[in-house]
Formats: sequence, structure tokens, C-alpha cells
Amino acid sequence: MYIDFPSVWRYFREYIVASGGILELKKALDWSIWYAAKWWNEIKEKDLKKPFVKALYISLLKRGIIDERGEFKKEVKKPEMPKGLYAREWVEMHMRFDEIGAIKIAQDEVDRNALDLFYSDIQVQGWHRIMVKTFLKAAGVTDGQAVLEPYSREGHIAAFYHEDYKPASYLGYDPSAVFVEMAKAVAPSATFVTVSTACEISGHYDAVLLIEKLQWMPDPLRELECISRVLKPGGRLYVAQPVAESMPGYLAILTAVGAQHVFTWREVEDMLSSRFHLEKRLIRALPFYGAVFQKR
Repeated sequence: MYIDFPSVWRYFREYIVASGGILELKKALDWSIWYAAKWWNEIKEKDLKKPFVKALYISLLKRGIIDERGEFKKEVKKPEMPKGLYAREWVEMHMRFDEIGAIKIAQDEVDRNALDLFYSDIQVQGWHRIMVKTFLKAAGVTDGQAVLEPYSREGHIAAFYHEDYKPASYLGYDPSAVFVEMAKAVAPSATFVTVSTACEISGHYDAVLLIEKLQWMPDPLRELECISRVLKPGGRLYVAQPVAESMPGYLAILTAVGAQHVFTWREVEDMLSSRFHLEKRLIRALPFYGAVFQKR
């Protein structure tokens, strides 16, 4: 995974500095692995069909920490606590989730509203905010674009976007009317609608923000086809996707709060490449898969 460090330093220097440096970032990411192993040890006998259990299994299997039977192949040592503010915030997020209880989550014994509030808090944390803003800058986002954001949820991505850029228009959509109303309050400069798919969207867009989006889509391939219909020729997809090769604890958290899928970086790239041209890959897995795709 750490082979990505040169690319991370090139494109995401601000994120690294904000995390306290490259070694502090590594410590923080190691905590995500340690917690994933801890949670797997607690729930490994549970139903693999459940997204939370499956996320832990796939990510730990890809890292060679467990075998296909789910048995540990190597010990994961508890990392040193990082000193950087955002790196510590990242670790503390995992600590808070751990307090909720992996077993309770695997058995669906946790209040859904409590998990929604937990996820909402993640969205406004400093590490997440600077990760999003640094990615947009690295991807080459510019002013004046007509922007579409699938599964906009509570509108935080839109709020971050409007802090740095002036889009010609910005439309977010989400299947949840509750999330749409929250998004309108969080990002009043954007427009939000309640629809289940981009196939219900009219208009044509210069850019689509796929920042932590694919895991929420019931049928990502179908949704990408719908998105391609409203993306202008030459229009771009800005993709920042958590993948199985990194951040296993965070992947598990996402599935606990409602995400439906876990992908490797190659699966993400293959899925997108079936409909769009890969213009620029920024990073493969550390701390997420990042790339720019263009409509053919």
C-alpha cells in the first residue's frame, strides 16, 4: 500500500502536512488496520452477507492479514498514537466507533439514528474536510462548471466545494428526502432534489463528483450508465473512493452506517473504465483511490 507515498506527496501534500507529516499519516492509517483486525476477531463467526462483516473480511483478506477461511495469518500490532491533529482525530473516530460495539453492529442491535449522527459528525471533521478539498484541487477542478453530485446525503461535499469554487450550477440528488432537506440547510448555494437515480435527472453537466459515492449506490453500474446520459461529451468524473486495500476500519464504518459495497481499486477502475476514459490516476489506494475520468 505504501508504494503510493510518492503520489500522495505530489498531489496531497496539504493533507499530509495537516496530518502532521508522512509518518504521522502512516500511523493513523495503521490504526484503521488494527481496529479492523480487532473487530474481525470479535465478529468473524457472523454472517458474511452482512456488509459490515463482508467489508472487514475483504479488506483484511486483501492485506494478507487473514486467509480465505477468515483465520489470522499474521499478528497486527497496536500502532503508536500519532501526534498530528487530524491524524489523531482520525484515530479517535475509530475509537468512538469501537465503543459502539462491533458485535452489536454485526447483529443489527444499534440504533440507526445513532449511526446516522455518527456519520454526520465524520463529514465535518477536519481530516475529512481537508481530504475532500485537497482532492478537488489535485483533480484540477475549476470554476464555471455545471456540477452534478450523486447521493449528496447531507450536503457537506457541496459546502466544501462552494468554499473554493464558483460553479455555473450545482445539483445534488439523494433518495432520502430527509437528507435532501438537511443538505439544503448545509449548502444553500447548491440545489438538491429527492430522486433515486440520475436517470430521473434532466440537463447536461460538465462534471460529476464521485467522492465516496459508489458504495452507496444499489446498482453502481446502472447508476454510472444513468450518469453518462447527463454528462456532456468530454465531461469529467472526479473520483475519490475508499477501497479494500486501505483504510479497512473506515470501510467497515461506512458499511455500518449504510454503505452497500466494498471495492478494490482495480474493481473501481474497471467499473468506471467500462463507460469512461481514464484521464488521470492520482493514487491507487492511499488513503483512497483517486482519479479523473472523462466521457468518451
